[in-house]
Amino acid sequence: MYRIHIVIVAFLAHLNVHAPDASAELVTVINSGFEDISGESPFNEFTFGPLNGWDLYDPDGIAAGGGAGATYYIGTLTPNAPTNFTAGAAEGQRVGIAFNFAGSGGQGEYGMQQTLSATLQANTHYQLDVEIGNIASGIAQNGDDFNLNGFPGYRVDLLAGGAVLDQDDNSLSGSIAEGDFGTSSLSFTTGDTHSLLGQALGIRLVNLNQIDLMYPGAHLEVDFDNVRLNATAVPEPSSLVLLALGGVVAFRRLFLA
Repeated sequence: MYRIHIVIVAFLAHLNVHAPDASAELVTVINSGFEDISGESPFNEFTFGPLNGWDLYDPDGIAAGGGAGATYYIGTLTPNAPTNFTAGAAEGQRVGIAFNFAGSGGQGEYGMQQTLSATLQANTHYQLDVEIGNIASGIAQNGDDFNLNGFPGYRVDLLAGGAVLDQDDNSLSGSIAEGDFGTSSLSFTTGDTHSLLGQALGIRLVNLNQIDLMYPGAHLEVDFDNVRLNATAVPEPSSLVLLALGGVVAFRRLFLA
């Protein structure tokens, strides 16, 4: 009987380790790579103002003109490698930008955000990944020379009902080389209950607008690309218990028959 108990415990451990993994499902994010500029107003390699699928995030009211200038801008950029980014966009041809001119740093954060059609579900693991770009200085197509040395900081928020579930608050700062991208990753897992279940999910991409003390005269820009949100169902605890009990019954029948 003692050996039977050992085998049962081992089997239950096997169930816990080898239970089938639910496959992750990609949650729809509109214009996740900032490639769709239909209806926007291109200016050389840029577009300025609200993007398709994305709204201006401006909690301090600093981005007059809806993010189309004349000091703060959201929009898109088609970087021509090796200008600005050594390998071009992280995905596709375009990137999303949050840019403001030198002398306007430290006045508040801003950026872009999107409310998704998907809602927060119970027993689900969410993984949000975004490519963060540290744009390098370069000459634009109109001949203007942009000093983009340094990095003003960023934040990525995963939201439900407008409330923050999890965030990456500038964890990659100092680790992304000029002209390169780094991957921001954050996650959140729900259980059986949560106060925001059924609320619309959201994503927020923020330029923290912090003056880099090493380059106080530089413009401040953060670039974003390839936004992807995956949702994976997590087995409910009750399901695991039933599975384990089924294993106990099976072993009892096998060894006590």
